[in-house]
Amino acid sequence: MPYFTAEGNQDIYYRTSGQGTAAVVFLHGWYQNGAQAWNPLVQKLRGKYRLVIPDLPGHGLSPIADRAQLTVARNHAQILDFIRYIKKKYRVQKVILIGHSYGAFATLRLAAANVSEFTAFIAISAIDDYAPYTRTLKAVLRIPLFLAGIYYRIQALRTAFPYGDRLQLYSALPPELVPGRLAYAKIKNRTLAPIDSHAYMRAFLDQRIAWLENRCKPPLMLVYGERDALTPHTWAPKLTPHFLRSTTHIVAGSGHNVQITGIDTVAPLVDRFIQKMFASRQKK
Repeated sequence: MPYFTAEGNQDIYYRTSGQGTAAVVFLHGWYQNGAQAWNPLVQKLRGKYRLVIPDLPGHGLSPIADRAQLTVARNHAQILDFIRYIKKKYRVQKVILIGHSYGAFATLRLAAANVSEFTAFIAISAIDDYAPYTRTLKAVLRIPLFLAGIYYRIQALRTAFPYGDRLQLYSALPPELVPGRLAYAKIKNRTLAPIDSHAYMRAFLDQRIAWLENRCKPPLMLVYGERDALTPHTWAPKLTPHFLRSTTHIVAGSGHNVQITGIDTVAPLVDRFIQKMFASRQKK
């Protein structure tokens, strides 16, 4: 699969499938890569649309070019640079952007920027302000890097963040094939190394989306897991007023990775929304 070099000499690895001039671009969350976050949904949508799944900087096969220069603003500029490249390379005319967790924050931030690249947006487990998480981020950043290994080992044994999604990601496997807690921590730390994780934490501090006075024209679909304690569905009423058209779906019994645990509900919702958005643009 190919790489694209974005602004700041940042290499972005991506997977792509399908064809046509209408594309769906997937943005994964913090501490996942594109395959981990989106494979169940991609399998449901494969063959219907052009699908583009990048690994964000520092995650998976996209190394961070310069940790000292990592900021949310630069990260999002690189994502937009990548999307414009995809439009040009594959002659894409319509793009629906779908993001989960930090990828949803990036999706909403691009919506707020009011750029002309997008047909619609889907934000899963979305927030627009990191203020509620700043205290936790600062607490972790106070841990010296030479002690980080011990901290992450304890977190793995407790199945606490960022290792709480182990059983979700491997839910389709027989129990005997699911990696143990410490083995999973090694896998997770290859997805995003602790030193890169700390760079993201510093970038997240005090980040919030600056919404424009005019509401966003491209439609928005929000999806939340009913049991998501990290990004609860109570965020939705704070986001929808910024869009002319929006819908919100809360999936019963699912948590933060609702696009995995609630795939049988989420996939039809996403598919119908995509079909409607692409069809409506074709009529205009």
